[in-house]
This record gives sequence, structure tokens and C-alpha cells, in this order.
Amino acid sequence: MDVFQSDNMLEPAPETREFDLGNWIYEGPRDMAVNLSEKFGKPTYVEKNPASNEAYSATWLNIDGFDKVRVVDSNTNKLHPYPAKVFVEASLYFTVPPKLVGPLKASSPTILLDELNQLVTGRCASLSISAATLQFVIDCVNGYTKPSRQEYDRRIKRIIDDNRVDPSIPWWNDEMNEMGDSEKSFKNEKLSEGLQVVIKDGHTDVPSAKRQMKKIQEDVIDMYNSLLSKNEEESLPSWWTNKLAVAAAYLNSLRDYIVYETNEGATQDVDDASSSLLVFRDDDPAVVPVDNSDMLPPSVLQAREQNNAP
Repeated sequence: MDVFQSDNMLEPAPETREFDLGNWIYEGPRDMAVNLSEKFGKPTYVEKNPASNEAYSATWLNIDGFDKVRVVDSNTNKLHPYPAKVFVEASLYFTVPPKLVGPLKASSPTILLDELNQLVTGRCASLSISAATLQFVIDCVNGYTKPSRQEYDRRIKRIIDDNRVDPSIPWWNDEMNEMGDSEKSFKNEKLSEGLQVVIKDGHTDVPSAKRQMKKIQEDVIDMYNSLLSKNEEESLPSWWTNKLAVAAAYLNSLRDYIVYETNEGATQDVDDASSSLLVFRDDDPAVVPVDNSDMLPPSVLQAREQNNAP
């Protein structure tokens, strides 16, 4: 299938232009969206920028046994059981008991549990692995197995390495015939050794934190732009505003620590680095030494008091 390049984005192939999938940045998600369109028809909806036609995601409802399948134009990676891409979000509606939420999340970060909407999602790079992820959750809920990373990884490896679905997934139809063409279907589920090194090298604390900060920044920009399109008098769900308040508090605490408590290198040029901080103002990029007793946030002062306590 031809790929058309336009301003670093991949345009829809001719067969699917009538669906207007938009322009995609990453080839893996774009190919998956095209293949789903060819098999199941027009997406239920496509998220894209109306000005640039840049696509963010495409979603199909009630296909291949899933309640929802969403393909995201993302270059996100996961690290287990093998380094792999993550751009397929396949979901089923069912209830997960609260006592299993923590153990299931510990089993794999690719398991997403929306407790409010009772929606369970497997995030992978194929429908096969997403289905196996959801079946793992179903079996844990029904008491057939206990949630653990070992059991989850075993099931995923059986599909990728042995081309075997073990245990079976009775509700999944495999209409894309991924198991019949495993080499092609799972190319993004087990990356090459060279890519493994890159991923592992970026998994140390500072690079990993930088990647997460970039993701947070992207999420904030998306939400802020969405809010700009809303009426100032419009109300938002209480659960959303509550989560926003909690997230803001956590981020503020993280900022206080990393900016004021650990930035030792930034104070080396100050005469008395032990009692001074550097403040970068938006209106003046110059470095200004200030007394830490005046400028340190309460959370940092409290942490220092706890650390210095006898």
C-alpha cells in the first residue's frame, strides 16, 4: 500500500480517503487504522485537528468482539514482556472488584481500569495482545487465575513466540487474522535488539522523568486547548475537577522538590550556595540569588525538617 508524505505526516491511502482518516505522524498506528478501515469500514469517529487535518486517533465501536477499539497516533513504548510499541487501545465493559484493581495494575501497565465507567482496556500494538490482556483480567475477576506479572507475561509470550493463544479467548473473533500472519501482526510487539538498547538506555531515572514530563506537557496542552473551546460558564464533571486538583497538588509538590531541593548545580556560582537559591522569572531570565527561608515552598521546608529531625 502506498504511503504519501506531506509535511512529515502520512496521508490516508487512496482506498480510505473517503473516510478522511486525516494525516498521521507514525507509520505503525497509521497502518493499523487503514487496515481496520478496510476490514470494518468507516471509524465511528476520528479525532483530528480541523486546521491541519492532523489525526490524533480513530475509534471503532463493536468490532471483532471488542466494545471499543481506539488507534492512537503515538510512539509510546512498553518494556515487558518485550520492548514494544503501544498504539492500540481495545476495551470491554465489565466490572472489576476494587480489591483486584491494584494487583492488576501491578501485573502490567498496559492494563487500564476505568472504574467509573466500568471500562477495561488493553493497550498494545495488536488486537491479539489486547485481547489476551483483557482475557487475563477476565480470568482474574472470575477467579481462574491470580493477577501477577509472571502469568500475564507467560500468556503474551505464548502468542508472540509460539503463535498460540493460551488460554483461549472465546469472545474474540480474530477477524483481522492476526494469528494467521503472526510475523506481520506482531512486528511491533517485539522490537529488534537495537531498539531494545535505546529503550533500556532511556529507562534510567532522569531520561525516564524527562519523557514523562514531555507526556504530561502534551496532555496539559491538549486539555487546555479543549477548555479554550468551551463556554466560560460551562460546568465540568466533579470527578474531573477533583482529579485535576489532586494532579495539580502532586505536580506542585514534585516541582518544589526537583527545583528547590535537588538543583545543587544551579547554585554553585552563588557566593553562599547553602543559603541561596536561583529564581528564573518569566519577565527576566537573569539569575537572581534569594534567601531560601523566604522562597522555599512549605512542602520543601517540611521535608527538610523531617530529614534533619534526630
